[in-house]
Amino acid sequence: MLIKVCGITLPQQAEEISSLGVDLIGAILYPKSPRYVDLKTLKSLKESINKNSKLVAVVVNEKEDTVRDILKVADLIQFHGDEDYNFIKQFDKDRVIKVFRLKDENQIKSMEKYMEDGYTILVDTYKEGMYGGTGESIDLNLLKKVVSIYDKVIVSGGIGLDNVKIVIENLKPYGIDASSKLEVKAGVKDIEKVKEFVKTIKNYEPNN
Repeated sequence: MLIKVCGITLPQQAEEISSLGVDLIGAILYPKSPRYVDLKTLKSLKESINKNSKLVAVVVNEKEDTVRDILKVADLIQFHGDEDYNFIKQFDKDRVIKVFRLKDENQIKSMEKYMEDGYTILVDTYKEGMYGGTGESIDLNLLKKVVSIYDKVIVSGGIGLDNVKIVIENLKPYGIDASSKLEVKAGVKDIEKVKEFVKTIKNYEPNN
């Protein structure tokens, strides 16, 4: 199970979190986010993590040229906005995570092309006017329907120490993404919480 910790802004914390065995380190390149980092900081984050972690750059409705510049630094790009399939398919699918802010069951149909092509999908909670980092909990029943038809689904949305076991037990997803519930404040992680979060996932054993 992939472990992703998103909203990293500090190179020192990127290094610490990477050393804990976190697979994906997320950095947000969306200026309206309280966890925003620029390209220069992204480079510093990349230099700080170890070879076993990958750096994920999160973008929202960014231009093609900008995405290509970001991919010169980051390992993966996470499209967290309203980007359509024709835009996304210009990029190597093995370096793409496409986000769906799941509002209701009808949206599952919009994922079908990405599923058919083998993209990694991240499902986040929907909140009007917000592109991630809402802190609002995921709808487990809705998520079950997604993970039951596709295996490359990372789940996100209000996941923390209080509910990560429940999420794993109910969904057994491809990956788990956390951000706001592991923070001291926006962009600054509580390293002890991150340690416990990683330990909980790595030590998980299914109930018989």
